[in-house]
Amino acid sequence: MMTEQAYRKLILQGIQGLPSEILSEIADFIYFLRTRVRQPQVFEEELRGALLEEELKQLSHDEEAHLEKEFEGYDQTYPRE
Repeated sequence: MMTEQAYRKLILQGIQGLPSEILSEIADFIYFLRTRVRQPQVFEEELRGALLEEELKQLSHDEEAHLEKEFEGYDQTYPRE
């Protein structure tokens, strides 16, 4: 098993020369891991909120698709006079 020092060295070597966009993603991932480990309750709440938001987006999309199908051809069936 690698030591903490070996992991640190490997991580630092791995990020050398990466563009700032990638370093930003790495920083986000580190924040994510730190929150998950040090504040598991906060992590669970954030995860639950994100999952709920995605579920609501999907539900909204499904409802919109259902309504579009429901009213498909409405103008031809019930033309305006």
